[in-house]
Amino acid sequence: MVFDLVEPIAGTGALLCCGDLREETHPWLAGKPLPAELVTELLALAGAEAGCGHVRELRVEADLLLPARFQVRVGALENGMRAVHLYTRSGEDWTRHATGIVEPAVATEPADDGWHPRPPLPRAAGPEPRVVPFTTTEQARELARGGERLVFADEHEATAVVLPEVLGSATPPLIVRAGVAYALDSNESTDDEPIAVIGVSGRFPGEIGPVPEDRGWDVAPHGAFLRAPGDFDAAFFGMTGEQALVVDPQHRLLLETAWEAFENAGIDPERMRGEKVGVFTGVHGRHYESLVWAASMDAPPMPAAVRVAQAFGLAGPAVETGEACRRAVESLRRGESSMALAGWASVLATPDAVADDPAEGAGILLLQRLSEAERLGHPVLATVPERPGSVPELLESVRRTVRPEPAEPIADLPMAWPLSAKSEAALRARATQLLSCLDTDAPADIGLSLTERTEFTQRAVIIGEHPDEFREALTALAEGRTAPNLVLGSAAETTAPVLVFPGGELDWTSNELLEHPVFADRIADCERALSPHVDWSLTELLHNELVPDRVDVVLPVRWAVQVAVAALWESFGVRPSAVLGHGDGEIAAAVVCGALSLEDGAKVAALRARALRGIVGRGGVVAVSLPEHEVVDRIGFWPGRVAVAAIDSPESVLVSGDAAALDELMYRFKADRIRVRRLPVGHAAHSAHVEEIEQLVKDLLAGITPAAAAVPFFSTVTGDWFDTTELTADYWYWNLRQPVLFAHAHKALADQGCVFAEAGDPGGLRPFLTAVAGAHLRGAAVDWRACFPGARRVALPTYPFQRERYWIDLTHSGSPASAARPAGHTAA
Repeated sequence: MVFDLVEPIAGTGALLCCGDLREETHPWLAGKPLPAELVTELLALAGAEAGCGHVRELRVEADLLLPARFQVRVGALENGMRAVHLYTRSGEDWTRHATGIVEPAVATEPADDGWHPRPPLPRAAGPEPRVVPFTTTEQARELARGGERLVFADEHEATAVVLPEVLGSATPPLIVRAGVAYALDSNESTDDEPIAVIGVSGRFPGEIGPVPEDRGWDVAPHGAFLRAPGDFDAAFFGMTGEQALVVDPQHRLLLETAWEAFENAGIDPERMRGEKVGVFTGVHGRHYESLVWAASMDAPPMPAAVRVAQAFGLAGPAVETGEACRRAVESLRRGESSMALAGWASVLATPDAVADDPAEGAGILLLQRLSEAERLGHPVLATVPERPGSVPELLESVRRTVRPEPAEPIADLPMAWPLSAKSEAALRARATQLLSCLDTDAPADIGLSLTERTEFTQRAVIIGEHPDEFREALTALAEGRTAPNLVLGSAAETTAPVLVFPGGELDWTSNELLEHPVFADRIADCERALSPHVDWSLTELLHNELVPDRVDVVLPVRWAVQVAVAALWESFGVRPSAVLGHGDGEIAAAVVCGALSLEDGAKVAALRARALRGIVGRGGVVAVSLPEHEVVDRIGFWPGRVAVAAIDSPESVLVSGDAAALDELMYRFKADRIRVRRLPVGHAAHSAHVEEIEQLVKDLLAGITPAAAAVPFFSTVTGDWFDTTELTADYWYWNLRQPVLFAHAHKALADQGCVFAEAGDPGGLRPFLTAVAGAHLRGAAVDWRACFPGARRVALPTYPFQRERYWIDLTHSGSPASAARPAGHTAA
């Protein structure tokens, strides 16, 4: 596209078109004045946005050199004429380069010239190509035969005849349209390639009857009318009410049905932006435009196919045509499009339209080459006949052949359903839609199918195993209530979280996590890595839920659980932006970020814990609910006997040291009504006690070989980012001796805009899924398919559009009336 912005200039009745001309797309023009032919086409395209298409007069006022950002301003003149001014900006100054007068366009179907825009390769060394305009077929053919490298400025439908003749040449010509050059796609047609229908959507009228009362007509023709054709979810497609009001309802129907066709194919429409998806659509006249103009609303007409392509960000050809299926199939077979939307819409906006064809409706088919559809796992609903018929005929054929599949058995593990919408009302409507699905489909199948839908900002996650759990949560969501297994929120900007590895106690009370294959496999890996250093079985301890209260067992077990929980996070697509460990949690963090191998991580966790047995029984740890500076002041009463072990939060500090001194500390603090708690720890890490085992720790860990991490490592020893190649035996001693600066590290990362997810023992699969849901609501990208092993895709209701009425009403006399305001009702 030439213009990356087209919008009205408020209060002027004019149109602003912005875009750029770049050296990479115009290498033969870099540093040279833009040819007048290209300027003419640029102004013509801008005029077309405002309903005009031919430049009648052109006045060049200054040379335009590339590369350049530009603006084209289109203002109204008399008799439908438009003045078009081309500007570029240098610093704060705008320079006008050209002025053109464009004539009103005649509404005709664009000619098919058999090509689609594709950026050309860089120009090879050699003579400069000439820019050659042409106006007749014979002139173009003669130019193409000359053997000279030409750049065609296309002013005529002759390209439909000329271009096929030069497709086989060694250097096919470049085509210039509206100031942008494209290379001709020389892929040969594969006529025998089957084309599959992978997605469908439609709106269908009722029986033939009188005109609905909401049309405001003073005549009573009979026809097959749609219910409320003016209803549309403007906000969903980024339109204001005023913008939606002047958009042809046929276009609105195509926008909604195109979205639904993608969803029915199991494709997230947002992921199609920039993809080579073609749009081929036909509409039943431009009757609504006559109402817009009669109501004196200055709205530039736009082909329906172009509107759909722009709304979805599609990069394939966009053609308005009455032969949508045939043109879409040809585009796919030529390789112009990787997918294609073939659509049709009819809304009878005026009584005159009924005389042409007394039937309304809309339909969209999403097409793809059969081999591609099968390779990508897209549903194949039907194949297009060799001579494709109309969209309604193919749509009806697909509707007859699609049958629902039987439901799968209920899964044995907890699952999480991700729901989202653009508004709270739509999210509640989504819950209502899904209630009926539980009567026919298994929760796992529904959940898997939900993972294919677009993720919007209003989100909900439902966690459960059985249909009744999901039914209760859906009912609560639909009614605006909460439920124990329902997580609700508005998502922030997408981000990768910092994965946090906690220290402290191990509270392993459930072996449910071992039922998940990812967690179980990683625990098995950790057991193999620990086996040279321990005389107990990790898997046996976890399965029996019996972890001895021994420092040389608890710490390696906690390390293994954290490494396995991190693997579980990764199986859900959550890959950390950084890692942060609390005390011995840094060992697991070092493994997960790639700084330590699993074997070296196991060695640090097991051997350092073994060394700690030398100081067990003489010390302990107390948690104090006070800020750091107050704790430091108060523990000065016991110099050398107690020390700050960790700053957990701004209001919570751990103190470690001699057992007797800690007893005195607790007595005094309680007397001052300060909240304290003794942790079940029999040694005083992060105190002077650790100095007794310094050499032992360094000797035991002397053989580890740290590496540069793939994920940044934030140290709670130094309180800053840390070079992981320095995670040697010395570091792991200081990690045990120095206070844990966790609160400082957490704040530093939070101040940088980081969000956090925890890799500690969650206490079971349901709590883990709740944690994943929380990260999802904070903006983490989550791959929920990990919840549904063995499930299969089923058909779900499409997005619950929240529609309002947008319709230009005229009085019974036919004179313009005020434009209708959106009605305050919705339709799911």
